[in-house]
Amino acid sequence: MPTLSLADAADLASGIPQTWDTMINKQADRDSILGKLTGPDGSKAPIWEKEDLMKIPGDRINFTGYQRLIGAGVSGTTAQQGNEEDVRVWTDVVAVTHRRHATAIDKFALKVTLGASVIRLGQLMGDWFARKTDDDMINQLLNTDTIQSLFGGGKTSRANVAAGDTLDLLEFKRLRTAAQRFGVKPWQESRVGRMNFPVYGCMLSEIDYYALTIDNDFRADMRVAAERGAANPLLSGVLAEIDGTLLYPWAQVSPGDGMYGTFLRPEARLAADINSSTLTITAGPTTAITGVDYWQYFPDSAASHRILIDAEQIDYTGVVGTTPGNSSLTAATRAVGGTVAVAHTAGALITLRNISKVLLFGQGAGCRAWAQRMARTGQVYDYGKEIGVGVDYIYGVKGTERNDATLANCMSLEVWSPNPSTV
Repeated sequence: MPTLSLADAADLASGIPQTWDTMINKQADRDSILGKLTGPDGSKAPIWEKEDLMKIPGDRINFTGYQRLIGAGVSGTTAQQGNEEDVRVWTDVVAVTHRRHATAIDKFALKVTLGASVIRLGQLMGDWFARKTDDDMINQLLNTDTIQSLFGGGKTSRANVAAGDTLDLLEFKRLRTAAQRFGVKPWQESRVGRMNFPVYGCMLSEIDYYALTIDNDFRADMRVAAERGAANPLLSGVLAEIDGTLLYPWAQVSPGDGMYGTFLRPEARLAADINSSTLTITAGPTTAITGVDYWQYFPDSAASHRILIDAEQIDYTGVVGTTPGNSSLTAATRAVGGTVAVAHTAGALITLRNISKVLLFGQGAGCRAWAQRMARTGQVYDYGKEIGVGVDYIYGVKGTERNDATLANCMSLEVWSPNPSTV
């Protein structure tokens, strides 16, 4: 009887193509939303990127820029020497951190399909890396750094945003005008007549994109902007620009793995039924994946936050999602905001009280620093039944700041964002 020849760690290591790492990085750049908006340090791109391979974890990489000249100059017989305007240089510092991720494949089925399995693992890593780097930057801008925020309906805080304060053309124009007055630098300029017209970018959830595109004023503006016909963006569905702002809808829809939402619009699904007095709320699928935090898009600061399940609002405090696999939070108070405590069924949608964020950005909104691009780790571990392969990289992200420590080239708008469907 023939003996089954099984793959081992050495087989996997020798079967990984030399260009495997390069393919992962290229796929991540291609699939990432922000990867398409990245340029070198000091460029007009929305995200500045710098590489310093001499750095190690814990080191800092500097990004520099220059403030505009605002002096009056001299005239007449006034000497220029001694009246020069000083060049004001600002510096943003990005600390780089060593990060790793790994997966494993079944070695019993590996021998015949070694090459295909390794390539497929690279594709999965590239897809993960694209989403991870996008998440890191958006989380940094919206939640870690101090960003200037507006609130829907002219409200003064997130707590006051209520039903009806959705994204419409008026709110969108208010955000753009505020960004201009705040000094957000456009990342493109379009020549209209003889004047340069500033162009910004805007990332928004699929729900807010829907709310904007069904707004009657928005649709009227689109009709004015383009003639009826095949090229009309209102009819073709290609709604890429409005009021000099390019729109980038960003949806994170679960393909069945139980992960929902983005940092623009936090979402999760209830993992198990709860009654009207349950205080431990678990998110995710019925069978959770090990090491996954299904609350990762929800705020995890010590301040009180409010979630919505069905029609009930629930306050929670403390920290959630600080360790992998921590997929439950403790409710501080059930039935707040005039709602009633009721039972909820597994699979119910959980949101941050239907609040989402719209991010308008200009050039140099954020910085991304690399001391090492994603590469295959030196060790390939044999776990017995499975063979593991990992990747690591050294990088960090940071938003560019003004002298007052607020973000210089982006601004957010928080709006009411109810799900328009049952999906």
